[in-house]
Amino acid sequence: MAEAGHNSGMAEKDQQVLFFINRNEYVRLLEAKKAADAALRNHGKQIKADLGENGMRQIKLYEELRTPEGEAKFKAQRAADAQAAAWAGLPVNTQADMFSDLAPLDERAFNVGEEAGLRGDTLANPYDENSHHGREFKRGWESGQAKLAEGIKQKKAEASTTERIVGDDAGPADEDDADPFEDAEAA
Repeated sequence: MAEAGHNSGMAEKDQQVLFFINRNEYVRLLEAKKAADAALRNHGKQIKADLGENGMRQIKLYEELRTPEGEAKFKAQRAADAQAAAWAGLPVNTQADMFSDLAPLDERAFNVGEEAGLRGDTLANPYDENSHHGREFKRGWESGQAKLAEGIKQKKAEASTTERIVGDDAGPADEDDADPFEDAEAA
C-alpha cells in the first residue's frame, strides 16, 4: 500500500484531479451502500411478514451454523441455555428427546440433499451417485429445487396481485400520477 501523502510532490492541479477521482468513487460507493442498507431493511420486513417474529433470527442462525466456528458457538450457547433451563426446573436433555435427531441414513441423505436444493446450491452429491444414499441425496436435491422454484413462482404471483400504490401518501392517486417504473416492468 502506498504511503499516505506520497503524491505531495505532485502539482496542485494533478492532486485536484486525484482528489475528485477519489471523491467521486467515495460518493458512488456511499450511495450504493445506502441503497443496499435500505434494501436489506426492506427485506428484513418481508422476512418478518413471511416467517414471523423469529424468521430473521432463524436465517442468521442457519448461516452461522454453516461454519465450524458458528457450530461451536451454538453448541456452547445451547449448553449454557440447557444448564440455566435445568436450574429453572425445565426438563431438557431428558430421555424423551435423546433420540429425536436420529434418522436412517437414507432419510438423512434425502434431507441434506433437499436442503442443498432449497439453498439453490448446484448438485454436488457427497455420496457415490450410484449408491442408494447417492440417489436419495439427488432425489432430495431435486425435491428442494422444485419447492424453491414453486415458492419463487408463488411469491411472484402474490407480488403481481398486490395493490400498487401510485402517487404520494397524501390521498387517492390522481390519473396524472404515473408509475415511473411501469416501462421497466414491461421490458
